[in-house]
Amino acid sequence: MVVEEFILAFLKVAKEEGAEVTPTKLQKIFFLLEKEKGIKLDLDFQPYLFGPYSEKLTRTVHEMAEQGLVKILYEEVKNLAGVTIGYAETYELAKDVDTEVSEDVLSFFREWVKKDKNEILRHVYQKYPEYS
Repeated sequence: MVVEEFILAFLKVAKEEGAEVTPTKLQKIFFLLEKEKGIKLDLDFQPYLFGPYSEKLTRTVHEMAEQGLVKILYEEVKNLAGVTIGYAETYELAKDVDTEVSEDVLSFFREWVKKDKNEILRHVYQKYPEYS
């Protein structure tokens, strides 16, 4: 199964659960999918500023957005003076899809997507300090 199928399944679960998907949340949950569920997606996670990061995962999500499968939403981030200093991304499923991802993986996604970003980061930093 290809990475795209897992991304679509993850975003579908997030939509069903009413959960927001930020790049950080996506990266860390897919890292845990590989490390704790043993799903081999060859995402080549590397230690990065905020923990494990996969350039391939980011690139794939953006390619899927270009294909109309994923919606990337941008929200302005302002400093205390009200000046825009950047944009925060969130990801959504662009259209309903069926995937062949196992119920076990869907349950894993369901469990983690509902968690607060800080709880996910705490888990990753404590269990995998070599990626922080």
